[in-house]
Amino acid sequence: MASQARFTRFSRSMLVGVITTMLGSCASPASSSPVAGHALAAAGPPSVGILGVPNAKIGSVWRFAFPLFVNNSKMTVRITSVRLDNVTSGARVEGYPLYSMKDTKTYILDNLEGDKGSKDMTKIPDHSGKPIVIRSHQDSGDYYFMVKIKIIGRIKKHLSGCRVNYTQGNRKYSQKVHCEYALDMK
Repeated sequence: MASQARFTRFSRSMLVGVITTMLGSCASPASSSPVAGHALAAAGPPSVGILGVPNAKIGSVWRFAFPLFVNNSKMTVRITSVRLDNVTSGARVEGYPLYSMKDTKTYILDNLEGDKGSKDMTKIPDHSGKPIVIRSHQDSGDYYFMVKIKIIGRIKKHLSGCRVNYTQGNRKYSQKVHCEYALDMK
């Protein structure tokens, strides 16, 4: 009986340790994983329509503007990254540069790399890697993201779903806003 009592005490102690460890490991990822956000509203042409081109060609590199962002919440938002949720085969995302309208002189909606009529975006400062800070009830100011896409094959569907990752206080959020990019091929 005495050995059974020691085993029971050991088992309870061990069980408490295992449960504590499990709860601790479960709590960490949940608190660092983003939750669905609702603080941002999308603005500008990309938020309501489709940007794109009718005669996309394999090998070309296009940049399309993400919507501008408005913080509708009572807390400051820090946008940490963006991405497209739906990228069709035939298209490869090569980055999400962040531009300032002070550098580009305007909000550039689309740009074909190497086109004589387009700005050379490779010579314009890319501010990605720095968060965009948007105060309560303010907009993203002069900053806007673009997606850089290289056409590597036949494209049959539009690219869509602008995902915005941001923080408010110590919490991480992820929010999807409307955007759609057509790289139609004949």
